[in-house]
Amino acid sequence: MSAEDRFERVLENLYRAALADAGWESVAGLIHDAIRTNGHSLTYADVGTGGEPGIHLARFFVGTQRRRDHEQTYFRDYFPRDEAIPRLHGLRDGELVFKSDLYTDQEKKTSAAYNEFRCANGNENGLFMGLDGLDGHGIVLSFGNSTERTGWGHDQIRTVKRLAPHLCQFARVRCAMADARALGASLTELLESRRLGIIQLDRRGRIREANDRAQGVLLKRDGLCDRGGALVARHREEHAELQRLLAQALPPSGLQGAGGSMKITRREASGPLVLEIHPVRETAADCPAWQLGALVLLVDPVARPRVDPDLVATVLGLTPAESLVAAALATGQTVAGLAHAQGCAESTVRTHLKRIYRKLGIRKQTELVRRLMSLEGLRKRFR
Repeated sequence: MSAEDRFERVLENLYRAALADAGWESVAGLIHDAIRTNGHSLTYADVGTGGEPGIHLARFFVGTQRRRDHEQTYFRDYFPRDEAIPRLHGLRDGELVFKSDLYTDQEKKTSAAYNEFRCANGNENGLFMGLDGLDGHGIVLSFGNSTERTGWGHDQIRTVKRLAPHLCQFARVRCAMADARALGASLTELLESRRLGIIQLDRRGRIREANDRAQGVLLKRDGLCDRGGALVARHREEHAELQRLLAQALPPSGLQGAGGSMKITRREASGPLVLEIHPVRETAADCPAWQLGALVLLVDPVARPRVDPDLVATVLGLTPAESLVAAALATGQTVAGLAHAQGCAESTVRTHLKRIYRKLGIRKQTELVRRLMSLEGLRKRFR
């Protein structure tokens, strides 16, 4: 298999995994094979202004194995004092640097993060890349050491740069799906989602179906509308960008499309609407030309779900600590992100989660989410 074939295989599986419940565990080995590195990590955080970043997603991989122990150890013991972090904030969007260049010669001798974590785990000669998000979020990509005896080569660096925007888009789509409790949902179930606007486009870029939330947005015609089956942005510059992204996601038959994100300006709402355009590749040879080609996710950053921990405690009989965990997980926070935000170990969060399951008589996080979302109608009664 050629290098280009391996890269296309990574993209095809990565875009498929963004909509699945399993994440990109199954793709990790393909990524490392294409880049020729011993591991990688991705962190998606709300960088905001001031204070500690809120971590929405963090995954560390060595080979094909996700290392939860590395995630927990790093954020608990090293992240607050890692000298490289403030220097990462100073990088330009998409700038690629060697990890060793973010530490001084003295820090390479004394830094706990560099010596006890990076050197000990074989990634001190790896690469960092920071990517800016559209809505106050940032993404840090980290790659371990090269598996080539001569170190990083030009072709490996080129592959990292080519793959970076796709990993970025993967994280954005996955977080949007998690916020909407839609990970692993079928196409039919996505159309039934009440928390996320979904538009299905055929391979010609025509609107095939849209769920109620998306139809409501299109009917308002506030920045985005349906004009004769075509998706149209009101502002000329935004419409040109939308068409560019659709062409990128819907290439000629047989090629893998690429995802992309953009903002749509609205007059009536307090903030812009974010579009996440995600290619969907179907492999059946007998599918008609108008088959599904892409999904457009409509994300309203100011309308993300909120769950009141006090209401959860009152109605479900949970302790304050358990209610905080339940509410955070129900609104898109990860176990790792919540543990970091609370300054505790992931095992502590998981212990609370087990107690919640036992008290409520449930077994899965999806059941917990459904239970908490059903409380929204009770909010006024407990004010």
